[in-house]
Amino acid sequence: MSFKFRLQRILELREQAEQAKARALAAAQAEADKAQEAKDILAAMRSDSRSQLESATVSSPRIGHLMQLGAAIDALDARLERADDDLKAAEIVVDEAKARLEVAARDRRVLDRLKDRHAEHWRAEEAQKDRLLMDEVALMQFARKTDTNNQDSQS
Repeated sequence: MSFKFRLQRILELREQAEQAKARALAAAQAEADKAQEAKDILAAMRSDSRSQLESATVSSPRIGHLMQLGAAIDALDARLERADDDLKAAEIVVDEAKARLEVAARDRRVLDRLKDRHAEHWRAEEAQKDRLLMDEVALMQFARKTDTNNQDSQS
């Protein structure tokens, strides 16, 4: 007879829930990575624009060109702030997904430990049954051998 854990279906459901939470975390992390990449690109563009503005001020700048660069930098600053806000929101989602994954993993581990304890208890009971059976067999053999010896000695 093999070990059957009565709560196996619940354990399987918890494992599936944990896997779903892990997939959600991976998706949230991918979104956060994209947000970080977008912010980095905007920061690089702003840095380039800033260096263009500085180099334009060294040479004989035209006011229209300087105003255009200033407006571009202002627009990049606004986009950079939005990208920073998006990144912070994505990181919050990642943190929440991590917390949900930790809870799901803890719930599954509880059932895993319970299953291990039940399996150990079942193995101990099976070993005890085997020992009793072997003792019974040994006693029967001893009794038969004793009977055979008694009959041989009487003859």
